[in-house]
Amino acid sequence: MKLSDIVQYLNHLDTLDVHDAAAVAVAEVDKITLIVQNSNVQVGDLAADLTSMQQDLRTSLTQYDQKLKQLRHDVQALIEQHEPEYFAESTTRYQEILRSDMPDRILARTPELAADTQVLLQNRLNAYSNWQYPGMVIRPAKSPGLESLVAFDPLYLVDTHEDLFNPVRSLFTPEYQRRLRYYLIREYNKTDIFADLPQTQFGFVYAFHYFEYKPLEIIQQYLDEIFLLLRPGGTFLFSFNDCDQWRSVGSVEHYSGCYTPGRLIRQHIQSIGYKIVYDHCNQGNASWLELQKPGELDSIRGAQAVAGVFRSPKYIEEQIRLAAEAKRIKEEELLKEQARIERKRLEEQERAKTGIYLYNKLDLDQLIKLSRILRVDISEAKTKREFNVKKVRRTISAYLESVNFSDDSLWRIIDAHIIDKTSQELYNKLNLDQLIKLAKILNVDISEDVTNYNLDFDKVRRTISTYIESTHYSEEYLRQLFKIKENP
Repeated sequence: MKLSDIVQYLNHLDTLDVHDAAAVAVAEVDKITLIVQNSNVQVGDLAADLTSMQQDLRTSLTQYDQKLKQLRHDVQALIEQHEPEYFAESTTRYQEILRSDMPDRILARTPELAADTQVLLQNRLNAYSNWQYPGMVIRPAKSPGLESLVAFDPLYLVDTHEDLFNPVRSLFTPEYQRRLRYYLIREYNKTDIFADLPQTQFGFVYAFHYFEYKPLEIIQQYLDEIFLLLRPGGTFLFSFNDCDQWRSVGSVEHYSGCYTPGRLIRQHIQSIGYKIVYDHCNQGNASWLELQKPGELDSIRGAQAVAGVFRSPKYIEEQIRLAAEAKRIKEEELLKEQARIERKRLEEQERAKTGIYLYNKLDLDQLIKLSRILRVDISEAKTKREFNVKKVRRTISAYLESVNFSDDSLWRIIDAHIIDKTSQELYNKLNLDQLIKLAKILNVDISEDVTNYNLDFDKVRRTISTYIESTHYSEEYLRQLFKIKENP
């Protein structure tokens, strides 16, 4: 089993909450027990027995919750058993491939953000942009929202290769370029990554779509050094491959990104002294953290240096082209997705019309009911004196094959006698005569539901529906009520 499968299971377990379900169940049982206890009619010791079982239920639900927590703990332990292999493989991949990736390969990576995530990220960046402090962007060519950060003065653009700056150099006018500081960094060269940059000067550092391709130990080194670069109160916003989420683990298994569990990154963050001010995870391709260095962000600057910030015509044209292309791709993907959903719906609809499809979905009770209708002997289809669903199904299947039972006949029997329809499905099939009969049973006045001196089908249906909604009848009662035969 792949690690991504185990992590997906844990992610699913983390969405399950026993507490709310238990609270509802206990409240209902308490209500029933109170009715039994307060009744003038008492039969034997049954009321006392129910009271005792009520307490047992509370104990059982508490134990169930504890067992579920233990299951989560054990699954996490299973994940941690697999992790050393993934850590080692990520480090090897980084040293042999990712660390020496050519600029054209890096620039060819095109991670996408959902539209709502882009808006959220843009708003977060706008809140941090401030001309009073220097700012830094690591790998600016792949950083969404770069234009939101032009207020920083100066703005340091940082990357690992000179050619990675080329897409950025054409974004802004030559006048604004004077406020940019290009800075190359090296990793694993026995010195600090940011050895030549001033410490405690930056108000904001931003790295998006960068740490996804770095192993855990490299990310930890960046976290350590950027903490020293930030002013007190400064912020570091970065995205990473959060392998506490199964899709991120899947990307590692498909050789895209490194294995970096979010829980270990957060542990290291806390050990340094950062405060996590925002934690974004949408279980997709966009997990980021916003970290703040303790202290209060201040500046001695009284006014911003005069420097116009204008986007060049080339940049504007490129952004228009990219926006149009992105819109076209999204529209195509939407159409494909809609077509896929419609095909799936039609296929499901067609399969639901076949007897064998319905037959394969029957549970044990429904199979037993079908055997009685078909008069199939299933007395031997048991395990430890209890009917076994597989044996019962095999016994009925053998009978159907032996008599060449048609699929259409099987569908009609199952649809009419085995599968319970919802009350709404039954109600929607009633004709006018059946609705009139139902009105008499319920004692509902439909005398005003007339059009051209005749009862109007739609008006009668609305009147009865309004009455039923006001009564809060149970689903079972309504199902029985709506099984009305047509008047002869």
